[in-house]
Amino acid sequence: MAKELRTYIPLQQALEDARNRYGFPEDYGMLACYEVEDMGYCADGETRWYHFISLDGKPAYTLKF
Repeated sequence: MAKELRTYIPLQQALEDARNRYGFPEDYGMLACYEVEDMGYCADGETRWYHFISLDGKPAYTLKF
């Protein structure tokens, strides 16, 4: 079975969507808004990546610069 590819969702959009749907406060970040499956740093050592399930139930990822 082929692994489903993750869809890129810009960080600000992912946070805005979760805050609007669930009424989270503006200071809630990625870990408070989503169940993050995995995270780490890109090769540049500064950019952070997150793997999570989007609000529509599909695998997604975002980057924090």
